[in-house]
Amino acid sequence: MPTPQLPASPVPFWNRLRPMMLYPLRGASGITLLILTLCSLAAFVPLVGRLVALLVWMAAYKYAFEILRATADGHQDPPESVLKIESGVVWRLLAMQFVYIVAILLAALFGGPVVGVVAIAAIVFLQPGCIMSLAIDGSLLNALNPATAFGIVARVGWPYLAVFGLLFVIQASVATAGYWMAKFVPLLLGGPLLTLVSFWGLFAAFHLMGYLVYQYHEELGYEPEAHRNRLPALYDRDGELLERAQELVRDGHNPAAMEHLRGEIRTRAVTPAVHDLYHRLLRSAGASLAERSEHSRQYLNLLMIEKQEARALGVLREALDADPDFAPMQTEHGERLAERARMSGQSQTAVDTLRALLRQSPKHPAAPRWALDAALLLVDRLGRDDEARALLEQAIARCEDEPLREKLEAALKPLQPASA
Repeated sequence: MPTPQLPASPVPFWNRLRPMMLYPLRGASGITLLILTLCSLAAFVPLVGRLVALLVWMAAYKYAFEILRATADGHQDPPESVLKIESGVVWRLLAMQFVYIVAILLAALFGGPVVGVVAIAAIVFLQPGCIMSLAIDGSLLNALNPATAFGIVARVGWPYLAVFGLLFVIQASVATAGYWMAKFVPLLLGGPLLTLVSFWGLFAAFHLMGYLVYQYHEELGYEPEAHRNRLPALYDRDGELLERAQELVRDGHNPAAMEHLRGEIRTRAVTPAVHDLYHRLLRSAGASLAERSEHSRQYLNLLMIEKQEARALGVLREALDADPDFAPMQTEHGERLAERARMSGQSQTAVDTLRALLRQSPKHPAAPRWALDAALLLVDRLGRDDEARALLEQAIARCEDEPLREKLEAALKPLQPASA
């Protein structure tokens, strides 16, 4: 039996700082951030305001724990819900904070101010490790045990210090924002804004701690959920396949390497690395357009399933250059890649993808929307009004959705010739 191999190591967190800082604003996290901020306005209501504020912060910490757990399990998209984290974990966090406060007071009382300051520094330094431990296994005793946090520091090494520094920067940013808002912004506006910034700092900090667990899961003895759902043997088998094919390529036997890979690809599921080598061999060998397009669809479909959209976009661009009618195997993948291309400034790729979808599925319910999106890109970013007008006219003739038809007609109106 082949030795199981895990997927490649995660990208180091120091190469993902910008996405990490923007994480609280993405998807479900951004929606949660906004909802909790709006709910915090109820804190101004007499009598029940403080209770509402407490419940809002409880919900925020619960979602933050869910972010930490999801990130530690290898899921880089914000979690959609907080069903996996029990409310007791939040109460255990509050209990942990209470124990820390008591410990600091006792240290200052019996050891003097210097000992109190040392206790504060030690607790602040070890607190990220304690929170990570609490979020992973939910045990308050393990989280309060200094050996647990020191163990995390020892296993992770200097990256723990870097994460500690980043967490300090995040909290300092929140505190600075609070100072300036208190000084220059009215309370009714400054309060919600400060809450919004505080929630951003909370979610970003817990995402960062979760990613540290994910990046060093082997050192910490933690198995991410995303890795448990893989098929390790598949990767080992494909490693042997790649080694044999690359050996043939080095010896100048490219046709034999292609045939070797083709037989495996047609009989079983293989990894993106195998598809990538076969894709390059097809291109260098000048294979027929039909064969290259057929494989590009398979390769593209696998990349989308593996959530490797950046690589998929590159494969899509190559395929469209070779065949303007090329469309992904699944319509949803084509829509997602067109949107990603638009967001990344690749307007031509977005337009070409939408047009290919239109040619492939002209009667699809979403076809009028594809035409509208492509036409807007043609006008706003590429300056090709005539092509946009033709797309919109065809879409209007086929559109049966009245609200969408009105949008199409509104987009067409400024493109009509003056005589019309």
